[in-house]
Amino acid sequence: MPALAVSTNVSKSQSNQEDVAKQLSQQICKAFPKNEAKMLVTFRQDATLIFGGNTEPAALAELYYAAGGFGHDIHTKLTKLIQSILQETLGVSPGRCHCVFQEQSHQNWGCGGKVLADMQAS
Repeated sequence: MPALAVSTNVSKSQSNQEDVAKQLSQQICKAFPKNEAKMLVTFRQDATLIFGGNTEPAALAELYYAAGGFGHDIHTKLTKLIQSILQETLGVSPGRCHCVFQEQSHQNWGCGGKVLADMQAS
């Protein structure tokens, strides 16, 4: 059940955010592999982002996932994948995109009225 939250200072008029979000969802799930039916992507453009003291195109990508889901090698692969997609679609250079990976315990992730710990117990 991964969730990706992307914020960028690239304006909505410069890209189609729905297409970018769909591409991120498809490519991330293909790379794992994970079931895309459980992937959540939020995409916020026109955010106030100052990187290196300026407002050139930049992005912050935060990937949340359940404990035990990833490791260093997958983080590296996902960083390259996410940065590549944002460079191709938004013109954000990899050096101006931070990727943050946040592992969550099964007690701290809920969906459908239950937390993951409860879903695994049933």
